[in-house]
Amino acid sequence: MWAGHFTIDFCAGIWPLYKTIMHIDIATAGLIAGISGFVGELTQLFFGYISDRGYRKRVLMLGLLLASAVLCITFVSGALASFALLMLLMLGSGAFHPAAAGLAGMLSREHKSRNILIFACGGSFGLAFSQICFTKATALFHGHAYIFYLPLAVLLALLWRYPFPEQAQNRALSIKEFIRPILRSRGPLLLLYFTQVANFTLMQSFIFLLPDLMLAKNCHSWLCMGGGHLCFILGSALMMIPAGVLCDRFGHKTITLSILICAFALYYSFIIHGALSLSATILFLASMGAFMGLVSPILVSWGNKLVPESPSTVSALMMGCAWCLSNLGPLWTGLLTRSMIHEPVITSLFIIGFLLVACFGLIFFMPSVPAKATDEPELTQ
Repeated sequence: MWAGHFTIDFCAGIWPLYKTIMHIDIATAGLIAGISGFVGELTQLFFGYISDRGYRKRVLMLGLLLASAVLCITFVSGALASFALLMLLMLGSGAFHPAAAGLAGMLSREHKSRNILIFACGGSFGLAFSQICFTKATALFHGHAYIFYLPLAVLLALLWRYPFPEQAQNRALSIKEFIRPILRSRGPLLLLYFTQVANFTLMQSFIFLLPDLMLAKNCHSWLCMGGGHLCFILGSALMMIPAGVLCDRFGHKTITLSILICAFALYYSFIIHGALSLSATILFLASMGAFMGLVSPILVSWGNKLVPESPSTVSALMMGCAWCLSNLGPLWTGLLTRSMIHEPVITSLFIIGFLLVACFGLIFFMPSVPAKATDEPELTQ
């Protein structure tokens, strides 16, 4: 699952840089990312539910195949073709994420947060290295990135052969079964859901504008061409396993509130500063990523703790149903940036940064000790 998540998020990281390399209008690029992300990630709820009904392996393989379509983006031109490939990518993400996150959460009752954040770590590493590897591959292979289909084929073959545990075997689909566990914890889940929407909207918007922000700050060319993205995402990847251990020990609420305070301070310190040295920029980006990138997987593990009997369904709620709205972030950010006259990229990021305040307020009202969840189902081969 770690390798699969690496692959999915590797594919997802290509578009923010590709739109800058190809000089695509920022509002058009945001529209493409926003609509495809909204539609594709919304399907997580469907794929999560059928994963819990016993179709997990098929859903995982379908997700990897669909997401890999974006590797062909160098063969097409025009907004419509780019939109079609990003739509396939987002459908693949919608299939893979709830199935894999649900499986990760089922592997241990005592260390649920740690397992889910280890899983999330794989995605962060894939996202971190995506832009650097994409630019190197296109330089070596005449402007294309088809070489990445080789490791994908190996991964699909291993996944097909590996008999990982399933929660159920082809159980009948039931709307009543689908709704019951979510309704039982609807209050806390609703607060987590809106926190996820606000947090991931900020993350998507920041990543979308990061190459342009590096250019606006006159940063080193390496930072502008994927290095900044690498530093930002790698910071969160390196902190995910320690954060999972801390959540299991001290509780999700305490850790999340502490993370949000640090994220707010670092974010605005970086935005309001002018040009920084290469080393200072790398340190800032890695530190920001270490805190901003942790919130989303922690919220997913928190939701899994509240509803342990339907891990993929609740993961889909906390990811797909939240991410579909959050993926509109690049759309609003692109339109906002184009409407600004003075330092448009920096001004736009300054405004949307207040979503961190909304996240803090929502988590503050979460119950400190959630209602005791029912026992988790046994895994079967």
